[in-house]
Amino acid sequence: MKPLEKFRSWLKVKGRSLDHFSFLVRRLAGIVLALYLFIHMVDISTILLGEEAYNSLLNIFASEIGLIFDIFMWAMLVFHGSLGVYSIVTESGMLLEKRRYLLYIAWIGAIILIVFGSWVIINVLEV
Repeated sequence: MKPLEKFRSWLKVKGRSLDHFSFLVRRLAGIVLALYLFIHMVDISTILLGEEAYNSLLNIFASEIGLIFDIFMWAMLVFHGSLGVYSIVTESGMLLEKRRYLLYIAWIGAIILIVFGSWVIINVLEV
């Protein structure tokens, strides 16, 4: 299987279980978080270009676009973390008979954390 075909097979959701979909979400969230780490290193390095360049970049992150970006990154972090904990528990052989319930708990917990975290981000930044 070619690499592009393998990647496309990740995105096929129809006919797959919630477990497969969760694996896809966790994997894509991990890729997004790795890209964010690179973007963050570039962002921080703009301080070498001078205070004006750094401050202009900070103004972008303080705008509504930055707020949406922060909420998106929070969601990626929560999904990757909650589904990662689910994977650790089930792949270690613990609670296999409760696997479906654990997955529901991971998703519900993630959604609650995303909503609460988004509320905090919006109210702290007050764009």
